[in-house]
Amino acid sequence: MKTRKKLLTSALLCLAFVAASHHGYAATIEFQPPVTYPVGTNPRAVSVADFNGDEKPDLAVVNFGFSDTGDNGGVSILLGNGDGTFEPARNFPAGKMPESIAIADFNGDNKPDIVAVSELANVLNVLFGNGDGTFQAPVTVALDVDPYYVVAGDFNNDHKPDLALSGLGRDLDGDGIRDSAGGTTVLLGNGDGTFQNRGPLLPLSLSLAADFNQDGRLDLTVASYPGFDLFLGNGDGSFQAPKSNAVPGGAVAVGDFNGDGKLDIVALLPVHVCGWPPKQCDGRIDVLLGNGDGSFSSAFSKTGAYWTLAVGDFDGDGNLDLAVKDVDAPNNANPVFRGDGKGNFTATGKFVVNDQALGFLRIVARDLNGDKLPDLVSTGDHNTVVVQLNATPPELSFSISASTPSPAIVSRGQSSTSTVTLTLLNAFDNPVALACSVQPAHSAPTCSLDPNSVTFDANGNATAMLTMNTGAANASLVPSSLQAPLQSLWLPFAGLALMGAGVYGRSTRRKLTVYLSGLLFAALIFQAACGGGSSGGTNSSGPQSTPYTITVTGTSGSTTHSATVTLTVR
Repeated sequence: MKTRKKLLTSALLCLAFVAASHHGYAATIEFQPPVTYPVGTNPRAVSVADFNGDEKPDLAVVNFGFSDTGDNGGVSILLGNGDGTFEPARNFPAGKMPESIAIADFNGDNKPDIVAVSELANVLNVLFGNGDGTFQAPVTVALDVDPYYVVAGDFNNDHKPDLALSGLGRDLDGDGIRDSAGGTTVLLGNGDGTFQNRGPLLPLSLSLAADFNQDGRLDLTVASYPGFDLFLGNGDGSFQAPKSNAVPGGAVAVGDFNGDGKLDIVALLPVHVCGWPPKQCDGRIDVLLGNGDGSFSSAFSKTGAYWTLAVGDFDGDGNLDLAVKDVDAPNNANPVFRGDGKGNFTATGKFVVNDQALGFLRIVARDLNGDKLPDLVSTGDHNTVVVQLNATPPELSFSISASTPSPAIVSRGQSSTSTVTLTLLNAFDNPVALACSVQPAHSAPTCSLDPNSVTFDANGNATAMLTMNTGAANASLVPSSLQAPLQSLWLPFAGLALMGAGVYGRSTRRKLTVYLSGLLFAALIFQAACGGGSSGGTNSSGPQSTPYTITVTGTSGSTTHSATVTLTVR
């Protein structure tokens, strides 16, 4: 009995060790207690950028104001100290009650500017930055719609930032009814802070902009019911007919959740009131994996009382995670879903935001203190912005990738090369040893790496050159023009030998021999009819091609990652 108990205890200890060391059992994602900073009245959204050129992240908070007191709101700028703390806010006017902003260098002076919009006015307001964290008085641009959301991007590939806005129609005669249709509008930037109006595109709500079909042109996702539509960009500021995605929610975030180099989407349906009598119905999160052509396939779905979310690699393992606001979370401990790098997620963390700010809560994930782990910043109640620094022990790691071989198809005797790129993901900064292998091993090319050990530069990058040598083609003492005839002579010689044996053998054995020789002659006839089976015959399809998989492995201590490339040898 004691022996059995010892064995059971040992087994449990082994399981505990395996569980503790397995990636899926990494430390829980945690954040430090929230720190609040006063901002303007009724904050709606927050963005992160470097407004004073010190390479430290700053905050821009959109304040809607309060109409009953005549407070038109504005934008609060909080300059960062680089350690996750911020200077007191400075407030700048941004038109009438702004609700959304976009940040880019709109006038080409290499200083970030701000565009602010509000559905209460048919204008946008441009705040040109001075490069020191301050901004000039807003310049207004008239619109055909009353905008409520704006995003910046280069939609016509002229290297000048443009704008896409979602807006409502306008009440032209003052009767309280909107006479013109709203929709998503694209304004092409002239590079000097002015814009060209292309007019409404669709009576739908803009979600986000990214290149989903990998053609180098920005696309737009536009919220619709019950899901969202994807409009592929033509590269001139116009867009193709929409592709519908009928998931119950709009596209709210983008990222590569399965590591295939193609952009994926997180769609969110917030918790809402439904039914009769009215009741609270759950929201839903859907992760849609991009196919690289503008289409998507579902990978992960979960229902809950979800309101908003942010995307980031919160544990530094190279996989994107989700920080989700759950209005029913006990003690306001909102879940963080850890990504597995394949498009699936598991709840294994928490963070805190205030429910009183729920109506206009926005969460942004960015590294605010330079530790290479994303922190969280959100709008709070009582006219504050809330910062929560990441407290997760990082999984020290790095990423590794290899470019397509050049050339990708070679003949025997030729060589090919590929660039191996390594990037540190967090506080990891140790040398990495490199090795390579080739499969299948039969007649495989040889591979080598230069150097075979790398260290990261100041930007956290390292490279090596992978070289693949195929070796010389196999030589033959017989000319290739004679190989096929010689190879085909074995059948008639074998047939003649058997016939001779059949003539002088015993009767039964003689009959068997004659039968076998007949079969061999029949095979000879078929061989001749089919070109002898020779690779050098007139019916040959040419030299055969063999694909080889070359795996490059990087190792540092107990941390190992790999990348693969394919080389075709003829």
